[in-house]
Amino acid sequence: MNTNKILKLLKRPLKIDELKKFFPQTSKKELLSALDVLMANGEIVKNKKNRYALSSHFGYVSGTFLSTSRGFSFVEPDEKKDDEKDIYIPAGASLDAWHGDHVLVKLTNTRTFKGKKGQEGEVIKILKRATTEVIGSIRKQRKSFILVPNSNKYPTMLIPKAHMSTAMVGDSVAAKIMFYGDRRVLPQASVTQVFGKNGAMKASIAAILHENGIIVPFPEEVLSESKSFGDKIPPNSIHGRKDLRDELIFTIDGDDAQDFDDAVSLEKLQNGNLLLGVHIADVSHYVTKGSKLDNEAFYRGTSVYYPGHVVPMLPFELSAGLCSLRPNEDRLAFSVFMELNPNGQRVKAHFYKSVICSKARMTYRNVNLILNDDKELCEKYSFLVDKVKEMGILADTLHKRRIARGALELDIPESEILTDETGEPVSLSYRARERAERMIEEFMLIANETVAEYMEHNNYPTVYRVHENPDPQKLRVFAQFAKPFGHKIDASKPNDTHQFQLVLDAVKNDPKQKALPTLLLRSLARARYCDENLGHYGLQAKYYLHFTSPIRRYPDLITHRMLTRALENDTFTASDIMAVDNAASQSTTRELAADNAERTIDRLYIAAYMEKFLGEVFDAEISGVQSFGVFVTLENSAEGLVRIEALSGYYEYDEERMQLIGKNGVKLTMGTPMRVRLIRADRISGQIDFAPAAEQEKICQH
Repeated sequence: MNTNKILKLLKRPLKIDELKKFFPQTSKKELLSALDVLMANGEIVKNKKNRYALSSHFGYVSGTFLSTSRGFSFVEPDEKKDDEKDIYIPAGASLDAWHGDHVLVKLTNTRTFKGKKGQEGEVIKILKRATTEVIGSIRKQRKSFILVPNSNKYPTMLIPKAHMSTAMVGDSVAAKIMFYGDRRVLPQASVTQVFGKNGAMKASIAAILHENGIIVPFPEEVLSESKSFGDKIPPNSIHGRKDLRDELIFTIDGDDAQDFDDAVSLEKLQNGNLLLGVHIADVSHYVTKGSKLDNEAFYRGTSVYYPGHVVPMLPFELSAGLCSLRPNEDRLAFSVFMELNPNGQRVKAHFYKSVICSKARMTYRNVNLILNDDKELCEKYSFLVDKVKEMGILADTLHKRRIARGALELDIPESEILTDETGEPVSLSYRARERAERMIEEFMLIANETVAEYMEHNNYPTVYRVHENPDPQKLRVFAQFAKPFGHKIDASKPNDTHQFQLVLDAVKNDPKQKALPTLLLRSLARARYCDENLGHYGLQAKYYLHFTSPIRRYPDLITHRMLTRALENDTFTASDIMAVDNAASQSTTRELAADNAERTIDRLYIAAYMEKFLGEVFDAEISGVQSFGVFVTLENSAEGLVRIEALSGYYEYDEERMQLIGKNGVKLTMGTPMRVRLIRADRISGQIDFAPAAEQEKICQH
């Protein structure tokens, strides 16, 4: 049934019999069925006179319901123009919709807020519920049990005694919605999982993982399959592989790394070129298509990391054992050799299934010290000092080449949270990113590009890592913010990335501009996985995918599988193309969930670390501005909120310039320094609150 034709015809109201004339070969039953689907999606509406038309014709709009904690709500239209505001839904006009629901809204009024016109409406139909499960804590109310959701965007709900499972009052739980409630009766839910006592950090973390679909234990059959390989590579698996066990190959990772899936080598050729080798654990040899391990890895999509812990994509027998490139142990690998001329330009590339034996487990810290001529470490690792220094020079060359082509170097600092043996956070700082870290990054980037170019040129199916062009409107906002610092950004030329890099370079010499990289990052699209090669905007790479971390990312595993078949001259089928498409979609979804979980859990640890400093005063810098206050960041990377009511005087929010403007002329904007006192640090919610320091309620201006 051609629904596009129906939508074109229903730009004016038509009865079913009138519409049927345009579809003589279609039965009335089939046509009504198609109309029902379009009505269920909110695309069309049937009025009291039984005439069908586009929703907009009758003054209806479909969109996503966005709840607030202040009684009123908003609906974000499905088709929204750049300058269009969300639809305001007054208290009592929500039809008991929940946050995230897909709803149909009847536009009722035009309203003006702060000089800007917008629409007001009333929810008249809930098209699709977004929430089927809620995380919260069990309370007792008279003789009944109730669930108080962690998010105030969801209503309190009743838990019938028969649906309490093993939960007790005070427990943190997940509950499945049985009834969404109405104006007379509370919603009802059934407990599906108990995380522990509400208020315990362990329970909060378990709830966050569950909410993001992250399962910690592996099914028994998956563990059994991973253990079946033993702890040594099978002797017959070496046959037909390139034997690199005598080569000087070594790994470089963080001090706390538990799995080592990449190793590197470098050789000077007689023609003056360099042969860079990137050797990746051959996970695909063990995790074969359709196996229980493969199905579990597909579902998980990625490993999840939080302070002192990892929820791996693969069981530890593989991720930290047989697939980890441990020193002085034979391991199966997939090697990419790239011949590079003195300018860092790749002139040749070869791919091999190999067997390697890493000669050292190097850390970023030690490599950085060697690059800085640390005498003790240079003596200890004398057998690879020259190689490390050659690698450092090559990495610098590759980096310059990448920046010259327009790649962006955002270099957003990340928090590093260290914990003790009990899991308590004991240190908080910005993660170091020195020459060794950049060196490995450059080598992995060029390996990923090399594989991507080979797969694309030969039209082999694989999962690409793509990053599309930014939204011009978001770039215009960034350009406006950067202008006062003397930067002229032409938002109509997003492909001229050099103009953005000039801004990023200026930040290094001017602390007042420190907020600009974060703002630029927010202006860019989010990278994702795709079965098509669409290029990578941030890297300015024509070809890019993920090949270098198959222990912890499923797309890399798929790439290994497809590259193996390409090298064996296998014929690809429609099922391969479908598998790649499914892997791209699932991996993108799981990456989003993992990022959200990691970010949320990190906030708990940061709040737990800051608890001991309650009442103390800190130097901070404004890192975000909203209508309800400003976010400030300390020198140790902790971020918290200064609520607008805590600021002395009256402030108005300027959304376009992202600043609060006081009646006294003070402007609070990104990068503004501020002295603050810590007044709240909650390890359960991750909430950190500050107030302007009492002895100095002055804001230092730019």
